[in-house]
Amino acid sequence: MHKIFYRLLFLIFLSCSYVFSQSIVDKIDINGNNYFSSYEILNSMVTGKNKTFSINQFETDLKSIREKYRQAGFLFTQIKSYDVIYTADSSIVDLKIDISEGKQTVIGKIEISGNKVLSKEKILKEIETKKGQFLDENKLNNDIKAVLKLYESAGIPFTKISISSLDIYYENQNPLLDLRIAVTEGTKVKIDEIKISGTETTKNYLIEREINLGKDSTITSERLEDTKIRLERLNIFESVETPKIYTLEKTGKNGLLIEVKEGNNNTFDGVIGYVPPASETESGYFTGLVNLSFRNIFGTGRRLDARWQQERRSTQELELKYGEPYFFSLPLNLNAGFLQRIQDSTYTKRNFEFKSDLIISTRITGSLIGGFERIIPSTDSNSVKIVSDSRMLYSGVEIKYDSRDNIYNPSSGIVYRASYIYGDKKIYNQEGVSFSLQKYYSDIDLYYSFFKRQTTFIKFYWGEVISSKLEESDYLRIGGNRNIRGYREEQFLASRFAYSNFELRYSIARRSFLFTFFDAGYYFLNEDILAKIPKQEGFLYGYGIGTQIETGIGIIGVSYALGKGDGILDGKIHFGLINNF
Repeated sequence: MHKIFYRLLFLIFLSCSYVFSQSIVDKIDINGNNYFSSYEILNSMVTGKNKTFSINQFETDLKSIREKYRQAGFLFTQIKSYDVIYTADSSIVDLKIDISEGKQTVIGKIEISGNKVLSKEKILKEIETKKGQFLDENKLNNDIKAVLKLYESAGIPFTKISISSLDIYYENQNPLLDLRIAVTEGTKVKIDEIKISGTETTKNYLIEREINLGKDSTITSERLEDTKIRLERLNIFESVETPKIYTLEKTGKNGLLIEVKEGNNNTFDGVIGYVPPASETESGYFTGLVNLSFRNIFGTGRRLDARWQQERRSTQELELKYGEPYFFSLPLNLNAGFLQRIQDSTYTKRNFEFKSDLIISTRITGSLIGGFERIIPSTDSNSVKIVSDSRMLYSGVEIKYDSRDNIYNPSSGIVYRASYIYGDKKIYNQEGVSFSLQKYYSDIDLYYSFFKRQTTFIKFYWGEVISSKLEESDYLRIGGNRNIRGYREEQFLASRFAYSNFELRYSIARRSFLFTFFDAGYYFLNEDILAKIPKQEGFLYGYGIGTQIETGIGIIGVSYALGKGDGILDGKIHFGLINNF
């Protein structure tokens, strides 16, 4: 028993001796440093004032100091001496470090060998490492990657670049670096075959047509990225991988591997809502939306969409659309559509429209538009707003530029659209009465990310309808999910309208995100004495929060918005299905 007690006492004594034997750093004096301040050097050390001293860590810190100088081009820096000075009881230690910096060594020559496809001048222009600078290894590595990308763009993706030598020479007693870069150029990659993986219903010729790459064609990195973007914008695949180049060992031939994952291209979406009565004398009513979509009919890329929507008690829309891609194997997409809108108890509008999209490039599309519009006034004599029984033939043009990196949840890019429509409107039962109508609009969408998962979205829009006689069916409709949230759907009419959307988005999934927004716009409506419509204009704004969520029935957007002067409980809930047809 006594032996155990003495052993425990001995162990406690050893532990206490160890604790009290730890030395604490009191001062660190650094001498001989000019390029780096003492503060900068001390920040690069783990050993510091009022910290427990470790000789092993101190020696590691001395190596770190030399490495810090080396990275700044001081290749001859040395630690001339260092002192470790203890107090009598070894509880306090002072440190002294004497540094000999030497001269900074900068690059005197940059030689490039083995390059034939790219000139030395073009390579030197691309890299940030220059003569007269000290050698930065990280910068040099990035420069090598940049030059490799140049070779990939030139159709030589298997090029190798290495540092063949790094020598020191002297000029006027100053040390300089002789940097020699060796380039081993590959050969142009010709594609002899194309393999497609992941398709179940989609025809291979549809993908090959989008690739637009025949056999024995060379490939570049830009061409690979362009192929990925083209396939994504077909809007029939859930995901598309960047195409990969492979080589057959026995024959030495090259192939291109396309990996896709098909999405749910046939969808049926249904939503129902209820609007409670505004007063005791009114009754509530139901609203609803039915959306039927076939985005890849028989695996050919053809598309058929049908939509029915009940917006208000007496307002509903029926829409049908059909798309035929690559008409006669040309880069020309044909679209046809029918729209019927019953507007309150005022009129019924029927619209037949044809649109041809010419694919100028991956990002640019030009369109020709033609259509027929029929307006049938309501027979309800109690209707306050009257429109003429009319028909209109119209035509127009549209240009679109799209550089988004993703059509559903972009983090960067620009979308620009501009459209012009000219129509000749004739009034039934009034022979010789007709007038021209012009519609034009322009808008730009900007996407930019400041950090991961975050995207800033800004939209600017401007549109106008011009005619000697405008009726309710001709006006721009303002308010709701399509432009300024925080107001009822199509609450205002305008002949001229400009607005902007600002959203801060946070991505929670590949096609889903949360956002907060601020919408603002100005509208103007000319006075119409005959229709008893006074001049109207105003500034509107709305703000709120929302989300876009990818679900089993499609991508749904929901937002809660407050308009100008609304209280927190007066907000509007806006609901929409994301449709890129």
